[in-house]
Amino acid sequence: MQTDTICLGLLMSGPKTGYAIKGILSGPLNQIYNLSFGSIYPALGKLTREKLVTFKQQSQDKKPDRKIYSITKKGINHLKEALLQDAGNYIRSGNYGDQIKSEYAMLLLFSEALPDETVKLIIDERILYIKQFLNLITYEGPLSEEDNLQPLRRSPQAKFMRGLMSEVIQTALDYIEKNRKKLHG
Repeated sequence: MQTDTICLGLLMSGPKTGYAIKGILSGPLNQIYNLSFGSIYPALGKLTREKLVTFKQQSQDKKPDRKIYSITKKGINHLKEALLQDAGNYIRSGNYGDQIKSEYAMLLLFSEALPDETVKLIIDERILYIKQFLNLITYEGPLSEEDNLQPLRRSPQAKFMRGLMSEVIQTALDYIEKNRKKLHG
């Protein structure tokens, strides 16, 4: 999926800064998709030039003005077309799995070459991370004083994804805790 499409999709739930878009993709969505500021801001610039988004400048105390982006009607139509094209490409590809790159998984795969204490520490840290991430996904309260993510977080689609992610993560956590002794004494 193109960065443009992701930015437009996130703007569907309301106006956001580039920083807020990065924040969404650095939080719970990080496990699904991650974008850098170096790709978000050029995409927002391109979308602005193409009149798919507009922005308002907002003054900040002792900081540069920030741009708050909103999707236009033309942007909504473009998003719908791009998503239909992406969905068609996905269906035609026959590749319905996800690619996951994980240092953790590779370390465990080769863990027979590591001391038991190191394997234990890797697993302990992973369990801590998983529990924190699970709390982040299931948290329903406000995220910040300028929490403009509530419409996105409360949508049926977001609730579905949060539920799916929390089930998958909880299952992984249960498996790790139950079977960790298979990797170290």
